[in-house]
Amino acid sequence: MALPIAGATSLWIGWRYLAIRGRAFVSLITWVSILGLGLGVAVLVVVISVMNGFDAELHRRILGTVPHVVLVPPNADDATDPARFSPVGDAFRFFEADGMVARSSGVEAVAIYGIDAQGIAAMDVVAQKMTSGSIEALTGPGGGLVMGSPLAMHLGLAVGDPVTLVLSSPTNDSIVPRLERFTLVGTFEIGAELDYGLVLIGLEDVRARGLAGTGKIGVRVRLADPIHVDLAVAELAKLTPPGWQITDWRSNYGELFRAVRLEKSMMFMLLVLIVAIAAFNIVSAQTMLVNDKRTDIAILRTMGASEGLVLRLVLVQGILVALGGIGFGLLLGLLLANHVTETVSLLESLIGARLLDGSYFDTIPSVVLPSDIALIAAVSFAFCVVSALHPARRAAALNPAEALHEAS
Repeated sequence: MALPIAGATSLWIGWRYLAIRGRAFVSLITWVSILGLGLGVAVLVVVISVMNGFDAELHRRILGTVPHVVLVPPNADDATDPARFSPVGDAFRFFEADGMVARSSGVEAVAIYGIDAQGIAAMDVVAQKMTSGSIEALTGPGGGLVMGSPLAMHLGLAVGDPVTLVLSSPTNDSIVPRLERFTLVGTFEIGAELDYGLVLIGLEDVRARGLAGTGKIGVRVRLADPIHVDLAVAELAKLTPPGWQITDWRSNYGELFRAVRLEKSMMFMLLVLIVAIAAFNIVSAQTMLVNDKRTDIAILRTMGASEGLVLRLVLVQGILVALGGIGFGLLLGLLLANHVTETVSLLESLIGARLLDGSYFDTIPSVVLPSDIALIAAVSFAFCVVSALHPARRAAALNPAEALHEAS
């Protein structure tokens, strides 16, 4: 009587072959395959989650400070009400110029932003990271200036000290340097390059001192989701009067974020190779299992089992090993990714060194994205299935007569 051929049959036999203790060496190779695959998946989950965290933190720190979209009129005296752009985002008047900050013998190139009370309210990232003074002081008596704490320290400045800004003013066919004296009223530290290259002044000072010609004055729009800036620019183009220039954050920081995404993609590809190597260990484990069960497979064939059934039951074993390794790796990876700072602190105490020294970060950010987890699981499973196919085909092609003759 032929043995019933069904998915449940191959699943049951495959599980029995895997679960029943056989040769110790074969069992060891199987467990090594599960452990290696699990560790590879865990490393991939942790590294990708950490890179997501650094990417998100850079977006928060930089895009919380720099203009998302800047609208510049052809005439600096254009009095267009910023409220007309409010359907797209928070809009307020804004001044931007390149210049230098000077103190005694120290001179540093900086980006100079002029903001009013609305602009101060929108720059909540800077307001939350003030280390001394207050950003609201820019709306007070004229001449206030706010800069990054590291820049102030480099120049030997403290709150209340005089600061000289050097701007360039076009005159006829030449450019004439213009020196303006300000007073340091506050410092901030957001943990990015802007700490060394950003200076904030009051927009009223720009108007009172006639500094509009040293830079560009227009409207700054703060978006709820600056990542999708394309849609915002398209909407703003419909609301902007003719002749206005529209620029967004990508002109200055687009390359940085593209480099971060490229780094994440390259790291994913490199770590996938580790998972692939671990997955290919299933080939050796399953091949040894097939050799160990040659007699059993031959008996099944003589009882009426088809090549398809044998192929499926050996493939089931490989898939069960894959599911065990991937499941273990995902659980371990998610656990480490959600406690990566504690894990790194433990590692630092073991090696006696600080891994984050010289960086802008006190802790390691981590963001676990379900889409990344699904992709890691799918890619790992695909490698495992491909690895398990060769031993399964070899078992299906086994000659029952030869196997039984060798066993006797």
